[in-house]
Amino acid sequence: MDKIGSYKIKLNDNMHMKEVLKLHQIASNCSSNIYLYREQMIADTKNLPKLLSFFLTTSADQTFSMIIDGENAEKDHKEITSFLERDTINVLYEADYHINEDESIVI
Repeated sequence: MDKIGSYKIKLNDNMHMKEVLKLHQIASNCSSNIYLYREQMIADTKNLPKLLSFFLTTSADQTFSMIIDGENAEKDHKEITSFLERDTINVLYEADYHINEDESIVI
């Protein structure tokens, strides 16, 4: 069963290029789809140019959402947050949604 996890995130510091590249590498190895959303901007973490653009325009005091969708959403979330929780982010809110087989959601 697919699962969608939505996490509100606030950066404690700006993401450095090395950290963005590592996040991209982790996301590329995940089976879930992982998106970052802020105001009118959305970035697929597997798309490096969009991910770089997202973090270049996000300051440390801004809040954004991380949306993870897939069968292994919970495992993939733990893998990404274990990397990011090194004083870089603070997860403010978490909401999960389980998808039924006869249901679809457009983001």
